[in-house]
Amino acid sequence: MKLPVVSIPSGIIVYDGPSLFNGKSIVCIATGFTNRGTNKKTGNMLQTWILYKHLPPTDASAEGDDDSVCGTCKHRHFKSCYVNLAQGPYAVYSAYKRGTYPMAKPHMLEWFKERPLRLGSYGDPCGIPLNIWDSMLSVASHHTGYTHAWRKSQFKSWKKYCMASCDTYDDAVLARQRGWKPFYVRQDNDPLPNKFFVCPASQEGGKKTDCEHCKACTGGEYRNGQGNPSIMVHGPSWKQVFFQRGMKLYNAKRAYANEVKAAG
Repeated sequence: MKLPVVSIPSGIIVYDGPSLFNGKSIVCIATGFTNRGTNKKTGNMLQTWILYKHLPPTDASAEGDDDSVCGTCKHRHFKSCYVNLAQGPYAVYSAYKRGTYPMAKPHMLEWFKERPLRLGSYGDPCGIPLNIWDSMLSVASHHTGYTHAWRKSQFKSWKKYCMASCDTYDDAVLARQRGWKPFYVRQDNDPLPNKFFVCPASQEGGKKTDCEHCKACTGGEYRNGQGNPSIMVHGPSWKQVFFQRGMKLYNAKRAYANEVKAAG
Protein backbone atom coordinates (compact mmCIF):
# COMPACT_ATOMS: atom_id res chain seq x y z
CA MET A 1 0.00 0.00 0.00
CA LYS A 2 1.37 3.37 -1.05
CA LEU A 3 1.47 6.13 1.53
CA PRO A 4 0.05 9.47 0.34
CA VAL A 5 2.62 12.08 -0.66
CA VAL A 6 2.45 15.13 1.59
CA SER A 7 2.72 18.30 -0.48
CA ILE A 8 4.54 21.08 1.33
CA PRO A 9 3.42 24.60 0.33
CA SER A 10 5.85 27.45 -0.27
CA GLY A 11 4.47 29.24 2.79
CA ILE A 12 1.92 29.09 5.61
CA ILE A 13 -0.05 31.62 7.64
CA VAL A 14 1.30 31.42 11.19
CA TYR A 15 -0.78 34.31 12.57
CA ASP A 16 -4.03 36.00 11.54
CA GLY A 17 -5.29 38.48 14.10
CA PRO A 18 -4.90 41.92 15.65
CA SER A 19 -1.59 43.77 15.64
CA LEU A 20 -0.10 44.22 19.09
CA PHE A 21 0.82 47.76 18.03
CA ASN A 22 -2.68 49.08 17.36
CA GLY A 23 -5.18 46.24 16.99
CA LYS A 24 -5.50 46.44 13.20
CA SER A 25 -5.85 43.18 11.30
CA ILE A 26 -2.54 41.66 10.20
CA VAL A 27 -1.16 38.33 9.07
CA CYS A 28 2.25 36.75 9.50
CA ILE A 29 3.29 34.39 6.72
CA ALA A 30 6.31 32.08 6.89
CA THR A 31 7.90 31.21 3.54
CA GLY A 32 10.89 29.34 2.18
CA PHE A 33 9.88 25.74 2.77
CA THR A 34 10.24 24.71 -0.87
CA ASN A 35 12.72 27.19 -2.34
CA ARG A 36 16.16 28.40 -1.39
CA GLY A 37 16.48 32.02 -0.27
CA THR A 38 18.01 34.42 -2.79
CA ASN A 39 19.10 37.12 -0.33
CA LYS A 40 22.91 36.96 -0.34
CA LYS A 41 23.21 38.74 3.01
CA THR A 42 20.76 36.59 4.99
CA GLY A 43 21.39 33.27 3.23
CA ASN A 44 19.00 30.33 3.14
CA MET A 45 16.72 31.22 6.06
CA LEU A 46 13.00 30.73 6.43
CA GLN A 47 11.37 34.14 6.14
CA THR A 48 8.43 35.68 8.00
CA TRP A 49 6.40 38.51 6.48
CA ILE A 50 4.18 40.66 8.70
CA LEU A 51 1.54 42.31 6.53
CA TYR A 52 -1.52 44.50 6.94
CA LYS A 53 -4.40 42.26 5.97
CA HIS A 54 -6.60 44.54 3.88
CA LEU A 55 -4.20 46.36 1.52
CA PRO A 56 -1.08 45.53 -0.49
CA PRO A 57 2.08 46.69 1.35
CA THR A 58 2.64 49.56 -1.09
CA ASP A 59 -0.89 50.87 -0.53
CA ALA A 60 -0.75 50.27 3.23
CA SER A 61 2.39 52.41 3.37
CA ALA A 62 0.77 55.18 1.33
CA GLU A 63 -2.39 55.15 3.47
CA GLY A 64 -0.57 54.95 6.82
CA ASP A 65 -1.86 51.49 7.68
CA ASP A 66 1.69 50.16 7.85
CA ASP A 67 1.70 51.36 11.46
CA SER A 68 0.12 47.99 12.20
CA VAL A 69 3.25 46.13 11.07
CA CYS A 70 6.06 48.68 11.47
CA GLY A 71 5.20 50.04 14.90
CA THR A 72 7.63 52.73 16.02
CA CYS A 73 10.26 52.19 13.33
CA LYS A 74 11.73 55.52 12.19
CA HIS A 75 12.10 54.28 8.63
CA ARG A 76 8.32 54.23 8.29
CA HIS A 77 8.16 57.98 8.90
CA PHE A 78 11.32 58.80 6.95
CA LYS A 79 10.30 56.63 3.95
CA SER A 80 13.78 55.12 4.13
CA CYS A 81 13.03 51.43 4.76
CA TYR A 82 15.58 49.19 3.05
CA VAL A 83 12.82 46.70 2.16
CA ASN A 84 11.44 47.16 -1.36
CA LEU A 85 7.70 46.86 -0.75
CA ALA A 86 7.02 46.25 -4.44
CA GLN A 87 9.10 43.08 -4.41
CA GLY A 88 9.10 40.48 -1.60
CA PRO A 89 6.27 41.88 0.55
CA TYR A 90 4.04 42.54 -2.47
CA ALA A 91 4.66 39.09 -3.93
CA VAL A 92 3.83 37.38 -0.63
CA TYR A 93 0.71 39.51 -0.14
CA SER A 94 -0.48 38.75 -3.67
CA ALA A 95 0.01 35.01 -3.13
CA TYR A 96 -1.84 35.29 0.19
CA LYS A 97 -4.81 36.95 -1.51
CA ARG A 98 -4.85 34.22 -4.15
CA GLY A 99 -5.22 31.65 -1.38
CA THR A 100 -1.77 30.15 -1.90
CA TYR A 101 -0.93 29.82 1.79
CA PRO A 102 -2.87 27.53 4.17
CA MET A 103 -3.33 28.27 7.85
CA ALA A 104 -0.67 26.64 10.01
CA LYS A 105 -1.55 23.33 11.65
CA PRO A 106 0.32 21.54 14.48
CA HIS A 107 2.02 19.00 12.19
CA MET A 108 3.53 21.83 10.14
CA LEU A 109 5.83 22.75 13.03
CA GLU A 110 8.05 19.94 11.76
CA TRP A 111 8.85 22.06 8.71
CA PHE A 112 10.66 24.58 10.93
CA LYS A 113 12.81 21.91 12.56
CA GLU A 114 16.54 22.64 12.39
CA ARG A 115 15.96 25.51 9.96
CA PRO A 116 17.20 29.07 10.61
CA LEU A 117 14.34 31.56 10.88
CA ARG A 118 14.29 35.27 10.10
CA LEU A 119 11.83 37.17 12.29
CA GLY A 120 10.29 40.04 10.36
CA SER A 121 11.71 39.87 6.84
CA TYR A 122 9.25 42.74 6.61
CA GLY A 123 7.52 44.12 9.68
CA ASP A 124 8.48 44.38 13.34
CA PRO A 125 8.35 41.07 15.29
CA CYS A 126 6.76 42.80 18.28
CA GLY A 127 3.54 43.18 16.30
CA ILE A 128 3.02 39.41 16.61
CA PRO A 129 2.15 37.63 19.91
CA LEU A 130 5.20 36.15 21.60
CA ASN A 131 3.74 32.65 21.77
CA ILE A 132 3.73 32.49 17.96
CA TRP A 133 7.50 33.01 17.93
CA ASP A 134 7.89 30.66 20.90
CA SER A 135 6.34 27.85 18.90
CA MET A 136 8.46 28.23 15.78
CA LEU A 137 11.69 28.93 17.65
CA SER A 138 11.23 25.89 19.88
CA VAL A 139 12.31 23.77 16.91
CA ALA A 140 14.24 26.18 14.64
CA SER A 141 18.02 25.84 14.64
CA HIS A 142 18.61 29.56 15.23
CA HIS A 143 17.18 32.91 14.19
CA THR A 144 17.63 36.62 13.61
CA GLY A 145 15.26 39.34 14.78
CA TYR A 146 15.28 43.13 15.19
CA THR A 147 12.81 45.55 16.73
CA HIS A 148 12.44 49.31 17.03
CA ALA A 149 9.85 48.77 19.79
CA TRP A 150 12.47 47.96 22.45
CA ARG A 151 11.78 51.22 24.32
CA LYS A 152 8.22 50.13 25.13
CA SER A 153 7.98 48.17 28.37
CA GLN A 154 5.17 45.92 27.12
CA PHE A 155 7.59 44.35 24.65
CA LYS A 156 10.46 43.65 27.05
CA SER A 157 9.85 39.88 26.83
CA TRP A 158 10.74 39.98 23.12
CA LYS A 159 14.36 40.71 24.07
CA LYS A 160 15.01 36.97 24.29
CA TYR A 161 14.57 36.78 20.52
CA CYS A 162 15.18 40.26 19.11
CA MET A 163 18.05 42.69 18.88
CA ALA A 164 17.26 46.32 19.67
CA SER A 165 17.44 48.29 16.41
CA CYS A 166 19.39 51.41 17.32
CA ASP A 167 19.90 54.40 15.02
CA THR A 168 22.17 56.39 17.37
CA TYR A 169 24.94 55.49 19.77
CA ASP A 170 22.90 56.93 22.64
CA ASP A 171 20.09 54.53 21.76
CA ALA A 172 22.56 51.63 21.76
CA VAL A 173 23.79 52.59 25.23
CA LEU A 174 20.23 52.88 26.54
CA ALA A 175 19.28 49.54 25.01
CA ARG A 176 22.19 47.88 26.82
CA GLN A 177 21.15 49.48 30.09
CA ARG A 178 17.70 47.95 29.64
CA GLY A 179 19.10 44.49 29.01
CA TRP A 180 18.75 44.43 25.23
CA LYS A 181 21.47 43.48 22.77
CA PRO A 182 21.77 46.46 20.41
CA PHE A 183 22.26 46.33 16.67
CA TYR A 184 23.68 49.76 15.93
CA VAL A 185 23.18 51.30 12.47
CA ARG A 186 25.84 53.97 11.97
CA GLN A 187 25.80 56.92 9.61
CA ASP A 188 28.73 57.91 7.40
CA ASN A 189 30.64 59.93 10.00
CA ASP A 190 29.92 57.70 12.99
CA PRO A 191 32.95 55.79 14.32
CA LEU A 192 32.73 52.16 15.43
CA PRO A 193 32.37 52.38 19.23
CA ASN A 194 34.06 50.20 21.81
CA LYS A 195 32.31 46.85 22.40
CA PHE A 196 30.92 46.78 18.85
CA PHE A 197 32.12 44.88 15.81
CA VAL A 198 31.39 45.36 12.13
CA CYS A 199 28.65 43.05 10.85
CA PRO A 200 30.61 40.39 8.92
CA ALA A 201 27.76 40.01 6.40
CA SER A 202 27.87 43.71 5.51
CA GLN A 203 29.61 45.37 2.60
CA GLU A 204 32.02 47.20 4.91
CA GLY A 205 32.64 43.89 6.69
CA GLY A 206 33.76 42.29 3.45
CA LYS A 207 30.72 39.98 3.24
CA LYS A 208 32.76 37.30 5.00
CA THR A 209 29.65 35.29 5.86
CA ASP A 210 25.86 35.58 5.84
CA CYS A 211 23.21 35.78 8.57
CA GLU A 212 22.43 32.08 8.21
CA HIS A 213 25.92 31.14 9.36
CA CYS A 214 26.95 34.13 11.53
CA LYS A 215 24.38 33.67 14.34
CA ALA A 216 25.36 36.89 16.16
CA CYS A 217 21.89 38.47 15.95
CA THR A 218 19.91 36.00 18.04
CA GLY A 219 18.71 38.39 20.73
CA GLY A 220 19.02 37.46 24.39
CA GLU A 221 19.84 39.73 27.29
CA TYR A 222 23.00 41.78 26.99
CA ARG A 223 26.00 40.51 28.91
CA ASN A 224 28.74 42.93 29.96
CA GLY A 225 31.89 42.56 27.91
CA GLN A 226 30.10 40.99 24.98
CA GLY A 227 30.50 42.84 21.71
CA ASN A 228 27.53 43.62 19.49
CA PRO A 229 27.19 44.05 15.73
CA SER A 230 27.06 47.35 13.91
CA ILE A 231 26.47 48.20 10.27
CA MET A 232 26.56 51.33 8.14
CA VAL A 233 23.21 52.67 6.99
CA HIS A 234 22.40 50.82 3.78
CA GLY A 235 19.87 50.51 0.99
CA PRO A 236 19.38 52.60 -2.16
CA SER A 237 21.22 55.93 -2.07
CA TRP A 238 18.02 57.97 -2.21
CA LYS A 239 16.65 56.12 0.82
CA GLN A 240 19.89 56.79 2.69
CA VAL A 241 19.41 60.50 1.95
CA PHE A 242 15.85 60.31 3.31
CA PHE A 243 17.13 58.57 6.44
CA GLN A 244 19.89 61.14 7.02
CA ARG A 245 17.41 64.00 6.64
CA GLY A 246 15.01 62.30 9.02
CA MET A 247 17.71 61.66 11.60
CA LYS A 248 18.87 65.28 11.40
CA LEU A 249 15.35 66.44 12.24
CA TYR A 250 14.96 63.71 14.89
CA ASN A 251 18.20 64.73 16.63
CA ALA A 252 17.26 68.42 16.47
CA LYS A 253 13.92 67.70 18.15
CA ARG A 254 15.62 65.65 20.86
CA ALA A 255 18.14 68.41 21.49
CA TYR A 256 15.35 70.98 21.76
CA ALA A 257 13.39 68.77 24.15
CA ASN A 258 16.48 68.37 26.34
CA GLU A 259 17.01 72.14 26.39
CA VAL A 260 13.41 72.73 27.45
CA LYS A 261 13.73 70.08 30.15
CA ALA A 262 16.98 71.58 31.44
CA ALA A 263 15.43 75.05 31.55
CA GLY A 264 12.78 73.70 33.91
